[in-house]
Amino acid sequence: MKSLIEKLMDKARRFSVLDYAMFKVTLLSVGVLFGAYFSSFFLSVIGFVWVVFVVSYVYMFYISFIRP
Repeated sequence: MKSLIEKLMDKARRFSVLDYAMFKVTLLSVGVLFGAYFSSFFLSVIGFVWVVFVVSYVYMFYISFIRP
């Protein structure tokens, strides 16, 4: 577990501004997804929110675990 944390911290040190922006988009979209199931306002755009979440999650996974 400690080596995983160290690896992720090393990756985070090399994040660009775009990487941090995508991280924030990921967190925002998952928050909206959770909120959408409790609010009828976001239910009309739930498909778009899912797409934003999945794209940003895949990007964050790629830069954290795959990109050298």
